[in-house]
Amino acid sequence: MSRESGLGFDDNHLKSCGTLPLPQPIVNDHPAGSSSTNTTYPKVLTLDVGGRKFKVSRDVLLEAGLFRFQFSDSFTWLPEPDGSYFLDADPELFEHLVRFMRRPPVFPLFYDKASGFDYDLYNRLAVEAEYFQLDALHEWIKAKTYACAVTVRSSAPIMCDFSDMPSTQLPANKCNDMHFVPRVRKMYLCPRGILVHRGSPGRCGAACVRARGDGEFLYEDEAYWEVVYVQKEIVFDETVCRAK
Repeated sequence: MSRESGLGFDDNHLKSCGTLPLPQPIVNDHPAGSSSTNTTYPKVLTLDVGGRKFKVSRDVLLEAGLFRFQFSDSFTWLPEPDGSYFLDADPELFEHLVRFMRRPPVFPLFYDKASGFDYDLYNRLAVEAEYFQLDALHEWIKAKTYACAVTVRSSAPIMCDFSDMPSTQLPANKCNDMHFVPRVRKMYLCPRGILVHRGSPGRCGAACVRARGDGEFLYEDEAYWEVVYVQKEIVFDETVCRAK
């Protein structure tokens, strides 16, 4: 199947029209709204993109250089029997292209907290943007400008005993990155075995001093968990995703 057939053009029709030139390499010569646009196409078109239907105004599609060429007088794009216009393209990617054509000042951000940036989607969308001649979108992705839209701020490390870990309630764009480290410390023992004196020699009174006599202070090894955590904040700069 020829590329023209894949785009929805009838090969027999092309061959029978001697005055109709074969499609030439697409160049972005005509700005949107150019007088060379063929106005015989409806103002609102239904596109069949890989079996998925998109209802889009002609003016929106004219944002893309490829559509400006297809809607020109260079050749005729024949509709399907149901009135739709067929495009042999990935409908998932085309959805993002249509969204951009509808609002050209806004570039797409494919990011989530768990996975980070969707590099595969950006890579595939850049290829489609280049093919459909959406130059601003293609260059924005190619330059990896999206990487500057999201930054992660980190606090200085904070250390505390696990039992002293404060209860916190953080907004969705903040989190505590915690690490638990096993430690061992010397724990003071009261000579009279009083539990509330454990770990605090200052709590022992005269009776404890007499009980210890001339002996040394008693200690035992105690295992505990030390928590080292860093507070992280995800910051989104929406200006990076806006056309300058």
